Amino acid sequence: MERSRLDWSGNMQVIRKGGGEIAMTEGELARFFGVTWKKLNGKLQVIQKSSNLHLDEMCAGEKAMVKDNELTGYAPLYPLSAIIALAFLLDSMEAHLFRKYVCHKVQQPATSITPIFLSGGTHH
Repeated sequence: MERSRLDWSGNMQVIRKGGGEIAMTEGELARFFGVTWKKLNGKLQVIQKSSNLHLDEMCAGEKAMVKDNELTGYAPLYPLSAIIALAFLLDSMEAHLFRKYVCHKVQQPATSITPIFLSGGTHH
């Protein structure tokens, strides 16, 4: 499964890496939000126990974990809906910047394409 993940540019702008739906492992999320795995995992458990998100909003599959060309296990992948929910539970500069980014993106007007219809022949 092709997926994208979120990261930070050198000037702390959110960037998307990869192609496909955004889905990240707990390790990637901990680095992205600048928190420990323990803190991140605790907040993920809060989200799961609250039952506010549907199952498909909480899980985006699994990533095979390989070490020395051997499968060592699988890591759950969290979709964008879970990532946004996490951002509102975490208290870090990265979480704050991501919340601002999400709010800004939602408030941006959608770009629209105006169709142009040509009538008649193509002769000048």
